Amino acid sequence: MSRSSERLTRTILSLSGSADSPPFPWLYPYQDDGPRLDRVVRRPIVSTALAGNTGEVSDGLYALVDSGCAHILAAPWVADEVGVDPKYSQRVLDLGIGGGRVKVRFADLQMRLLAPGGTDDQYVEWEAEVGFVDQWKPTFPMILGQHGFYDQFTVTMSHFAFQTAIEPRAVFDERYGIPTSQQAPEKPTRRARP
Repeated sequence: MSRSSERLTRTILSLSGSADSPPFPWLYPYQDDGPRLDRVVRRPIVSTALAGNTGEVSDGLYALVDSGCAHILAAPWVADEVGVDPKYSQRVLDLGIGGGRVKVRFADLQMRLLAPGGTDDQYVEWEAEVGFVDQWKPTFPMILGQHGFYDQFTVTMSHFAFQTAIEPRAVFDERYGIPTSQQAPEKPTRRARP
């Protein structure tokens, strides 16, 4: 971050991608998951792909947008599609998922967000750390979390509209400004139990 004309600014993110991608915001409709307890649950899903270090690109993948997940996580068969063998990774983490613990092995790959309603050739791309889980249980083959996705974009989800909007990350700062480090965070008026 830098200070310019008394306004705090962040470094602009550089995304690469296809030249004919539509302009942001990109709107993705929620997808049905279920039934669960006799009803269908709608989930915030976006279209993605991964690109391996030697040029292999996965087929398009639905990915769950999950603000409670700290990482980008993917099913083991996605690693196979892009020519990555995570078992040789030195970056390993035991992670709690769905009430259990799983071993996650990380690799640095090119993450692609595919334009909604577009082709696999319409995308934005950035480098991301992707964790692969051997015993994959989620419905969708990828989960997009805070590190690697939420820190790259402004993400807005509406369960009322059943849509997820993805915009450049600078959009948040333009709308709300950037709090300076000297500002103390507001104390909540309610107390929550840990």
